Amino acid sequence: MSFSAGDAAKGAGLFKTRCAQCHTLGAGEAHKVGPNLNGSVFFPFPLSPILTPPRSLFGRKSGQAEGYSYTAANINKAVVWDEQTLFEYLENPKKYIPGTKMAFAGLKKEKDRNDLITHLKEAVRPSVLPCYHPPLTFLLLLYSALRLALDTLLDPTTPTL
Repeated sequence: MSFSAGDAAKGAGLFKTRCAQCHTLGAGEAHKVGPNLNGSVFFPFPLSPILTPPRSLFGRKSGQAEGYSYTAANINKAVVWDEQTLFEYLENPKKYIPGTKMAFAGLKKEKDRNDLITHLKEAVRPSVLPCYHPPLTFLLLLYSALRLALDTLLDPTTPTL
């Protein structure tokens, strides 16, 4: 048994009926009983074009969603979530991570798991979010100051501050 791409629309329906009671998918949405699965963080200071890598469900270690209180079992499992690990986990979460507080019996049908994971891949696709990048901001300010100083030295008619 392994993951294969499913029907995202059917996966959205499964998420709504089986997962949305406990999880959210939107960037910046609050955790519910379970963690937000998107994990992207909006930064309030878009001062540079440098982008931080969003931390969505895919590629994140179990027990690592910021601001969510996990059991030791989830943290210690340290599985990196990808299509295959989710496929195995969603069949029987309590068997995959003994001691998890996730009260979900799982999805026994492979097709349902494939559909749900395909939907999750689309729903939590990392978005490019601007962030504050102190070293780059400092270099840009330094460059501007040096450029102004150089222009002033080379052209005495340039007004000074």
